[in-house]
Amino acid sequence: MIKNQSVVIGGGALLLGLILGIAVSGSRVDDKIAQAMGRMDEASGAAVSAQEAAMAAIEERFGALEAQVEEAAGAAAALSDDLGAKMSEMQQGLASRIDAVTEGAQAQVAALRDEFASAPTTGTAGSAETAAAPAAGMAAAETRSVGETAVLADGALRVFVSRLDTEAGTARLSINGTDTTLAVGDAATVALESGDCAVSVVSIGADGVALASDCGEAAVADVPAAPEAGFRPGEVAILADGALRVFVSGLAADNSAARLAINGLSLETVASGGSVDVASGDKSCTVSVTGVGNGLVGLDGSCG
Repeated sequence: MIKNQSVVIGGGALLLGLILGIAVSGSRVDDKIAQAMGRMDEASGAAVSAQEAAMAAIEERFGALEAQVEEAAGAAAALSDDLGAKMSEMQQGLASRIDAVTEGAQAQVAALRDEFASAPTTGTAGSAETAAAPAAGMAAAETRSVGETAVLADGALRVFVSRLDTEAGTARLSINGTDTTLAVGDAATVALESGDCAVSVVSIGADGVALASDCGEAAVADVPAAPEAGFRPGEVAILADGALRVFVSGLAADNSAARLAINGLSLETVASGGSVDVASGDKSCTVSVTGVGNGLVGLDGSCG
């Protein structure tokens, strides 16, 4: 009986100890759980704080970007307005200048028109003719108008008529390349290889100027007419299917000759109506001056 009581008491003690142990262990587990939950709360709070800080930084940067975009938009609008104002100002200034130039040109044209209207008429049907008898020993030449040439003394003397003033009774002549102005009855002395001779102005009228000279008979046939189409100084003529390249260097003031460089060779002076022989490769070629006048030279070329 006593033995059974001891067993019961021992079992009860053991059960009590087990219950106490579980209670103690449970309190410790709760503490640990509480501690873990506290740490999780702290970590979560820190993460939330970091996230909130990051979001605040992002919002701040977006705000700065929005401010910059608004500032850039304002600057672009101001620049556009400024450019528009400047373009408008430039257009107005250009229009004013064009108007001023147009008005100036119109004024100049009007002035030139008035000047030409009041200028003395040259070579017209209504012009009065001024005449004088040829000097003794001088033969009268045919009448020449502006732009024509009288050839005397078998071609040794060329008189080009550059201008006539019927009202003043004067003629502007180029005598063998020398410019001179002669009135009716005046004469100019010319030195030729055959000796000195004189050219005088006999009359000036609607048909032109009549010249007299003791230098020889007048000749017209050997002076070709001015070409209707030709080449100006500085231009290059391609002749004879490309075998000849003729550079026009210049024209004589009295339209008596042209200065040419053929196929890049040295310059040559060729009289109006004359020609020059040149070689182009194995070909024999000829370049002819068919006429000089109106600022042009007529050229012809052939190769055999």
